[in-house]
Amino acid sequence: MRKLLLFTAFSLVFEVSFGQASFWNKPFSNGISRKKSYNRKQSLPFSVDIRGGLTQFFGELNEQDMPGMAGVSLGRAINKQVAVHFDYTAGKLGGERVTFFNSYFVNEYNTLELTAKWDVTEQFSTLEPGPAHLCVYGGLGLIYFSSNAFDMDNDKLIRFTNSTLSARNPLFLRWGPPHGPTGIKKTREGMLPLGTSLDYELFSKWRVGIDYRFYFVRTDKMDATSGQRLINPEEAESYSDTPNDKFSFLTVSLTYRFKGLGK
Repeated sequence: MRKLLLFTAFSLVFEVSFGQASFWNKPFSNGISRKKSYNRKQSLPFSVDIRGGLTQFFGELNEQDMPGMAGVSLGRAINKQVAVHFDYTAGKLGGERVTFFNSYFVNEYNTLELTAKWDVTEQFSTLEPGPAHLCVYGGLGLIYFSSNAFDMDNDKLIRFTNSTLSARNPLFLRWGPPHGPTGIKKTREGMLPLGTSLDYELFSKWRVGIDYRFYFVRTDKMDATSGQRLINPEEAESYSDTPNDKFSFLTVSLTYRFKGLGK
């Protein structure tokens, strides 16, 4: 999986590097030259994107494992430079640390995200862009996760984030009494996704791309570990004064663009 993802990413970058000018035969929108068209309206404003790749964790148990993830995105272009996307992803995180903790963790998560995507190539190109588009984006999101930490010597469960006593903390508040029904299966937290993507137009409606996204999560227990402590990180007892956890993914994506339903 890792080798296939890296090979695909390298192939796309190679194709972009050598094919941006030489093999781009798309008709220019102004009909006469490569000068950028004054019409900034996106002709195919809607998009559906599917992606798959590998995750990486940054926290206490950060000696790496790289599990997989998959996601789908619905997009709406405001113009050729800016688009908004609603994303859903599902995946796993993993890692370990022998020193002090002597444990490894497995985290299963789902995210909902709303992002704004800026096409840097469209913004700053003085000529009509070729098939490659470099973009940056950021937004807000929610993550729902359940994490368990195990002893490295005997695989015994030693820490966990959710149990029959778990309830939710106030949304986007770091501290506060839990509320609502107990026994929740996944912890809910806010997060900030930031990323960059390189998209390549295969055909008029189809694009393939590579995407790197970094998440700042409003908790330090993504690895079922809260700070330099061995306590069980359940809900209101889950926060410490250590920095919050972070994670990222590297994916390959396929995008289909269209005018709208029934068009």
